[in-house]
Amino acid sequence: MTRYILGIESSCDDTSAAVVDEHFRVLAVRTVSQTNLHALFGGVIPEIAARNHIAWIFPTIDKALSESGVAPTDLSAVAVTNYPGLLGSLLVGVGAAKGLAIGWGKPLIAVNHLEAHIHSPFLGGRERPKPPYLALVVSGGHTTLMAVGEGSAASVLAETMDDAAGEAYDKIAKIAKLSYPGGPAIDKIAQTGDPSRYDLPHLMRSGRYKDTLAFSFSGIKSAVKRILEEEGDTVALADLMAGFQSRIVELIERRLTAAWEQKAYTALVVAGGVAANSAVRKMAQEFTGKRRVPLYLPELTYCQDNGAMVAAAAFPKLDRGDLASLDLDVTATSRPQTK
Repeated sequence: MTRYILGIESSCDDTSAAVVDEHFRVLAVRTVSQTNLHALFGGVIPEIAARNHIAWIFPTIDKALSESGVAPTDLSAVAVTNYPGLLGSLLVGVGAAKGLAIGWGKPLIAVNHLEAHIHSPFLGGRERPKPPYLALVVSGGHTTLMAVGEGSAASVLAETMDDAAGEAYDKIAKIAKLSYPGGPAIDKIAQTGDPSRYDLPHLMRSGRYKDTLAFSFSGIKSAVKRILEEEGDTVALADLMAGFQSRIVELIERRLTAAWEQKAYTALVVAGGVAANSAVRKMAQEFTGKRRVPLYLPELTYCQDNGAMVAAAAFPKLDRGDLASLDLDVTATSRPQTK
């Protein structure tokens, strides 16, 4: 009998639910985005995000179940993101998942948001790589390198020391008076620019952090902000954004190279919202092409937060009996709070 999991995602500002089978085929996924609402503020307002999750969580779940054709009685488990993320947003999703698990008599599975992203390229039934493989989750809230071993167990190799890459994009886009979210806006304009026009700093290429795997994007953010303020309306915006993007991608590539030299990996997974960026995808393709290893990128629709990736990440946990208790807690950090 085929197994199905309902996945619930509410770690930031997207309310999403999906039904996925054990082969990672997506029977239905429904996502309600708050992007247009938060665009008024130039970024996500946690309190507003949580309130909107409350309004949309159950209609979204109901719609996903209805479209999937899978009855609650046929589900093998209910899975939900419980860390990391915005506390208020996480609480809404976890609260809904607990209630459904109790009401339907189904196991509850807690999912790490980063591990969920790592599973997003496998949605649709694509064959998964053999461990160990290297994974990069790059988004508005995270820039994290992870090594994935047997049983999909992931260990963090390095994280950003300040802003995540997507956060840097959003902040620069706001200063440059571009649209929100900043990533797609900058990516579009950067494709018409000359990245060498401005003498922008190479991130973490020297100094005490040059040999680490950690990321830092504050330097490029400060440099671009200074140019925008000094040149005002005379700035060559396309060239500046092209340079900004090239420096971010350059650092990511150097960190991937350094991690790859430390261990023999079978494949590279790149996931998260910034995995939709054209320069990031091109770099990843060239990186794996040189090393003749498979590259796993999500379909563009699965780069953003979604319930399908949560359900997919829950299957390895279901297989090994890693179930959550009903006093499951949430946390904003990358360290779980489970009981």
